[in-house]
Amino acid sequence: MAETGRQEVVKIITEIVATVTNMHLYPPTHPQVAPLVDRVYQSITALLEASPELTLIIVDEDIVFYGKPLPGVGPAGKALIKLLAKKGIERITLLKGLPKEQLFGFLNDLASGDVKTVASRSCIKVGKVSFDGELDGEADDFTEFRNTIIADLKALYYGIRSGKKFAIDEVKHIVSQFIENFTRSMNPLSLLASLKSEDEYTYVHATNVALLAMSLAEYLGFSGKPLENIGVAALLHDVGKMVIPDEILNKPGALDAEERTVMETHPLMGLQYLTQQADVPSLALIAAMEHHLKYDGSGYPHISDSWRPNIVSQMVSVADVFDALRSKRPYRGPVEQDKIISILRHESGKALNPELVEHFITMIEQ
Repeated sequence: MAETGRQEVVKIITEIVATVTNMHLYPPTHPQVAPLVDRVYQSITALLEASPELTLIIVDEDIVFYGKPLPGVGPAGKALIKLLAKKGIERITLLKGLPKEQLFGFLNDLASGDVKTVASRSCIKVGKVSFDGELDGEADDFTEFRNTIIADLKALYYGIRSGKKFAIDEVKHIVSQFIENFTRSMNPLSLLASLKSEDEYTYVHATNVALLAMSLAEYLGFSGKPLENIGVAALLHDVGKMVIPDEILNKPGALDAEERTVMETHPLMGLQYLTQQADVPSLALIAAMEHHLKYDGSGYPHISDSWRPNIVSQMVSVADVFDALRSKRPYRGPVEQDKIISILRHESGKALNPELVEHFITMIEQ
């Protein structure tokens, strides 16, 4: 594909720089952004029809493609090198089958001043180049994989926020990757991601809750399709927050009564959104609605005095409380693990299922 490919790659570079420049100026939902993303996506997918992947390597002030510096990249090439250098990226590989949502999230990360390190996605691999030309850190088994999950989930949630439907297969793919990469010899606490910026909290938290809930489920003996459905439910439990205004969702202090009322609508909003999607497992609908219902029947939304949340919702609740407490928030620092365990035990039998609490504590302390 050599010469034709080179001309197309120069065009793609120019389009990427133009898109990222506009993302600096406008919010992601601005009508100016979507056509630019569409254009670069069409150019990339057209090129990937002739090849399974597109790899660009930065060497000094050159962009190397198929072992040779690209000629004629001009100011756009220099701008791309500068953009990538700010994020510590020396190599990009785009794979066939790249979803538009992943490209959007990747470009938005390049444009964002809050995102210091751009993570790989399942179809976008980024990193530094080691002495042998391979991506440095690709063998860092779970860290790279976990960051891919977060990036994929972020792209998915961006689509949800803009009201788009999503393919449940994308979520199942994320879960199946986790099942393939996870082994019971790993302590689940070693898998958890740390928060890099406050606007990442929803995606990082959802990923951590899924990792913890699936670890607990596997610890209790779940496997196969039931384990997959638990992972899907955990990843999607907070989708209702995508309709909560940012000024409430990311408020640095305590919410007032009116804001709290708005925030407490998110379980039902999540349920409403998921019922409109095709082939979503029923467990995901249940967990979205129930994850703030307490073991003793209190919590929200209030359904009936005799209602008790599903066991999977209760697993998600334990994981949700643990990760929320261990995460740094604008209004407090992270809580020490011993203190978190004390809180879990204090809530045992009230907010949280006592048997799940003890199994969870045993699991993370082993």
